[in-house]
Amino acid sequence: MNPASATELTWEGYYRARGLLYNSLSMSESNELSEGTSNYFDHRLLLRPSWLLSPQAAIRADLDVLKLVQWGQAADTWTDPVTGEQISSAQADGVAVANPGIYAVRAWGEGRFDVGSAQMRVAAGRMPLHWGSGILWNDGNAVDGEYGDTADRLQATALIGPVYVMGAWDVQSEGFVGVADDMQSASLAFAYQSESAGVGFLSNYRYQPSLDYQAYTGDIWGRADLGPVFAEVEMVGVFGAGDLDTGANGIQISSLGVMARGGFDGEKLGAGVELGVASGDADETDTKLKSFTFDRDHNISLILFEETMPTLESSVVNDSNGGRTTEAARTGDGISNAIYFTPMVKYRFNDMLQARASWLIATQAKGPEDGVGNGYGNEFDLGLRVDPVPHLWGDLGVGFLLPGGYFSDYNDADLGGGFNRPVVAIRFLGTVEF
Repeated sequence: MNPASATELTWEGYYRARGLLYNSLSMSESNELSEGTSNYFDHRLLLRPSWLLSPQAAIRADLDVLKLVQWGQAADTWTDPVTGEQISSAQADGVAVANPGIYAVRAWGEGRFDVGSAQMRVAAGRMPLHWGSGILWNDGNAVDGEYGDTADRLQATALIGPVYVMGAWDVQSEGFVGVADDMQSASLAFAYQSESAGVGFLSNYRYQPSLDYQAYTGDIWGRADLGPVFAEVEMVGVFGAGDLDTGANGIQISSLGVMARGGFDGEKLGAGVELGVASGDADETDTKLKSFTFDRDHNISLILFEETMPTLESSVVNDSNGGRTTEAARTGDGISNAIYFTPMVKYRFNDMLQARASWLIATQAKGPEDGVGNGYGNEFDLGLRVDPVPHLWGDLGVGFLLPGGYFSDYNDADLGGGFNRPVVAIRFLGTVEF
């Protein structure tokens, strides 16, 4: 083996401290399990090193440090020698070190070489997935990202000027060596990209022979930036059939997701609007699955489709539930069975300070249930961002959600109802980017 004598190491990433306060994700004052105000701070340090071994070869990685670990979580303890009591030490003795909080989320190798007039890029390993606006595949690397899509993949890309063709093969292994029942997928994408415009088509085929399962996903995406005016659209269709690991057999899948946004971004004033549709399922008990869910890292608000609601106090508190239950939850942290509309306006006072305001209104794409309204509600968000010095910025957001009939008309057989109270959220992001 010949060691690389002149390796260039570059770094990208950020550290983010986030504070969140809610009153209340239970959406109720009358429900006896309403949790009232909740709040916490958490960390995330995303490190993206690249070892450039030569102009033709590189190794890349994504490392998450203390991802979503709350401040003070897993406080260290010591035993009082007199009383035998376990005492939590949140000061000089720090926090427990049993879990270092460092995760090698992704690591892959890349090679580049020329074939005629095309530049070829070949990559293999565990790598991020991102396509278009991020409603299907989203790498989750944005400052407000929490999840991120990742695949163990072999990928080849041919670039001819602004046009590229990508082919890839993924595998999701169950860990049983020699048992040919693992899910696999193949992808093929064509795209044109320039500074001012882009358009592409992605097709993905997934299959699992042991369950006679197969699904096809087609995704069309386009964008345009014409001076201060911008527009972007993405449309996804998923079609498939087979059995599922849950035990459901003879399933047929047909779902659709659409997102379109546009607006302008002037020197001082900016405005835009986003429209979205995620298909729903009128009967979730049959064998036809029609619900589409946007990627969870496609964020459009502070509360709705971002937090699980209603969240109630658990009748029995333990380490596994953290004192909460989501058994009565109506929505989670992804956009599904929804039609939404969200206009936004922002104003830049100077290079250091800008403000924004947005309104989100959403309803079910398929519904309503008997005796239950189909409206998710209205959310109003305000934000203020400060950039005091390069690489350092802070963002304060305040959200107010007025729940619609989909929440207020609902009554859980075991956990009751009364989910008609407004929800208030305050979020602070303190970020150092590099």
